[in-house]
Amino acid sequence: MGTPTVIPWLACFLPGQTAGKDGVYPVILFRRDTNTVSVCYGVSATAQATEGGWPRKWPAELVTGLPHFRHTKYGDSYEFRLFSESERNNFVAIAEAFFKVVDDFLKIPVQIPRTKQSTLEPFMQNQHGLKSLLIDGQRDIQSAGLMLQGGLLGRFSAALLTKRFLILTGLSGSGKTKLAHAFAAWIAESDDQYRVVAVGADWTTNENLLGYQDALRPEIYRKPTNGALDLMLRARNDAEHPYFLILDEMNLSHVERYFADMLSAIESGEPIALHSATDDLPGGDGDTVHVPPRLALPKNLFIIGTVNVDETTYMFSPKVLDRANVIEFRATVEQIGSFLSDPQPIRMDALAHMGAGYGAAFVVAAAGDAPQLAELPASVHPDGAQCAADLNERMVETFTALAPIGAEFGFRTAFEISRFIGFHATLTGPGWQFSDALDAQVLQKLLPKLHGSERRLGPVLKVLEDFCIAHGCNASLEKILRMQNRLKDGFTSFAEA
Repeated sequence: MGTPTVIPWLACFLPGQTAGKDGVYPVILFRRDTNTVSVCYGVSATAQATEGGWPRKWPAELVTGLPHFRHTKYGDSYEFRLFSESERNNFVAIAEAFFKVVDDFLKIPVQIPRTKQSTLEPFMQNQHGLKSLLIDGQRDIQSAGLMLQGGLLGRFSAALLTKRFLILTGLSGSGKTKLAHAFAAWIAESDDQYRVVAVGADWTTNENLLGYQDALRPEIYRKPTNGALDLMLRARNDAEHPYFLILDEMNLSHVERYFADMLSAIESGEPIALHSATDDLPGGDGDTVHVPPRLALPKNLFIIGTVNVDETTYMFSPKVLDRANVIEFRATVEQIGSFLSDPQPIRMDALAHMGAGYGAAFVVAAAGDAPQLAELPASVHPDGAQCAADLNERMVETFTALAPIGAEFGFRTAFEISRFIGFHATLTGPGWQFSDALDAQVLQKLLPKLHGSERRLGPVLKVLEDFCIAHGCNASLEKILRMQNRLKDGFTSFAEA
């Protein structure tokens, strides 16, 4: 606060509370004059000067029976426990005493004035908040040799923050798996935080991801050799860092056969049953990461599936597409020409862990509430409240357009679109355009489920075409025009073989 302290201290405040105005707070005092550590209820000098001692709004019985000492500058502090010079390095005991005071403090029936915390604050705070993630990520990933379309990394990051399941589809060899791998390697602190798992055509059960209990040796759990389950268990034991499971060629087998349990767990938050034993089971002799009977998917686990569409793959069902953002990859003539002028392999080792400082903030943001459009700072958009109103109107328009063919969306999609746009705005920062975020969600959330005959889809695509022209959704318009062109063959779909 600008003034050097005589007694170094560490305090705990409720949201909106400060040391200067609210009178009482749990505090640890590191006293240099006596070489002791005290766990106390502190009383602010401001409150003492105003009220002449213990503040009236705090119950006097709070400190009944506790010894207290007086410091000539800071007034009274009511001591819960004193740690002598010989005890002051017992950090565990000091922490336990402090938590006891904090726990009692939280039970005190006193109304403390609290300030409303903007949903943007935890998202933007500290030197490794997420506000520079796109700038640093774009620079580092492109420096490693991976070409990124304009706005792609922003849509990719916002989609992962919106929901921990993302689908990348499009042209084979266009960089889907490479982007997922590059982002995971960039933001991870360790290579153990991500796995690229090749989905096989023979995946007919969840055993390829979750393993199984050995029928002949029930005391052993057979983990899949691809490392998917070990990754989930590491994520569970390390909640502060992001972990990435990248399922390559996800539709080479029927997704519903091997992924249904995980898809349900992502939505419901309920744990997946793994085995019938009452205790955790080892994965074999010497295995140190044992498998619990039930496993809830960790909130710091992000699942990215890549999809190619050809005669060897299976189409995703609408219920799978409805549960994720679907980002399509294409290559333009300009991009191919630029690449061929200086073709270089992607150097994953060059970007490994360079964005690790963003990992913890990424996990916190993904697990929390999305930034609200109405609370956008003026530097991002001059009228966030109008953006929120516009989003409501645009969603009603698209719902109405899709309803005649039964392709309208439900509450989950509406919620995720709103969440995506909040993250997209905050990640992009100054210069963000509402139309860009709206365009991304029409393209990634609404169009992927559309497929059918000219008679069924023709009128709907025409309405959506007019919508995109009216509201500046250029990428969605380009996709719609391609789908309309394929209607000449009598059938069209979002997926392009």
